[in-house]
Amino acid sequence: MVAHLYRYAIPFSSPIDFNGEVITTRKGLLLALQHQQTTAYGEIAPLPGFSQETLQQALAAIEAVMPTLANNPLAEISTGIPSVDFGVGCAQWQLTRQCAPRVRLKGHPLLAGDSKQIKSRVQADFPNGHHTLKLKVGRQEIEQDLKLIFELLAINPKLRFRLDANRKWSQEQAATILAALPLANIDYIEEPTPDLEANLKLVTQFHYPLALDETLQQPNYRYQPIEGVHTLVIKPSLIGSPLTIQNLVDQAQADGIKVVLSSAFETNIGLQAISELAEIVTPEEAPGIDTLSAFSQHLLSSQDGETEALMLNQLDCVWPK
Repeated sequence: MVAHLYRYAIPFSSPIDFNGEVITTRKGLLLALQHQQTTAYGEIAPLPGFSQETLQQALAAIEAVMPTLANNPLAEISTGIPSVDFGVGCAQWQLTRQCAPRVRLKGHPLLAGDSKQIKSRVQADFPNGHHTLKLKVGRQEIEQDLKLIFELLAINPKLRFRLDANRKWSQEQAATILAALPLANIDYIEEPTPDLEANLKLVTQFHYPLALDETLQQPNYRYQPIEGVHTLVIKPSLIGSPLTIQNLVDQAQADGIKVVLSSAFETNIGLQAISELAEIVTPEEAPGIDTLSAFSQHLLSSQDGETEALMLNQLDCVWPK
C-alpha cells in the first residue's frame, strides 16, 4: 500500500489558550505517501479556535480521497479543506521536488512565558546585537505589555519586535499603546483589534506597520492590496496547499507587501514543511516557526536528541483500516 493515514495525540508541555479555547493535547493526522521507493509525510492538523474546520471534518475529507491517493499518490487533490490540502500538497511536493532543500536557519524566536521568564531569556540569549523577536501581547494589561517591551529594550536597545495581539485590544486600548510604543523598534503589529477598518484608522493616526493574520483565514478572504497593510502573516496549514500559498505570496509581493510564513502549532513534520516552503516562496524572510518547544514529544525523529519521538508503530493507523 502506497498511502497510509495515522492519528496522533501529543500533550503540550503546558496548556495553551487558543483564542479562548485552552488545549492540553495537540491532535492531528499524519499522511504517508510512497512513490518510487520514496516515502513522504504531510501533517493535517486543524488548530482549534483558528481553523475553519474541525479535526473530524478534516478526517472525513482525507478519508474520502485516500483510495485515490493509494492508486496514484501524485493524483491532483483539492478538497477545499485547508489543513487537508496543506498536508496532501506538502507530501506530494516532497515526492516530486528534484533536490533536497537547503538547511534553513531557525525562524525568529518566539518569546513565551511570563514577563520574568521572557526577560531572563533575552538576558541569556539576546543581550547584544541586532535580533528580531516575536512577542505575544494583549494577554495582560496594556501597561504591563508596554513595561515589558521597554524592559527588554533596556537589556538590548537593538532588539526589533514582531508583536502579535491576536485581536485582543479594543480600539481605545490599541490607541493608548500605539501612542507609547517605540515604533522604530517594531517590525509590525498583527491585527491589534478585531476590526480591520479600526486597524486601518489606527494606521492613519499612528503610522504603525500593520500585519494581517486572522483576516487571511476567513472563508471568504480573497487577496487584494489594502492601503495601510504592511505585512501578511500566512499560516499555511490554515490557508491551503503549497500552490495556494505560492499564489498568495506572489500577489502580495507584486504589490510590495511583505510576507512571513508562520506556524499554527504543527508538530516537527509540519514545521519542517513550512520551513522548506519558506525557503522557496519567501527566501529572504525567516519564518515564524519557534513553537516546537511547546510539545512534549516529536514525530518520527527527535529534533533535539533529547525529546522522545513517536514512531509510526506507536500511532493509530486509521487508513487502511
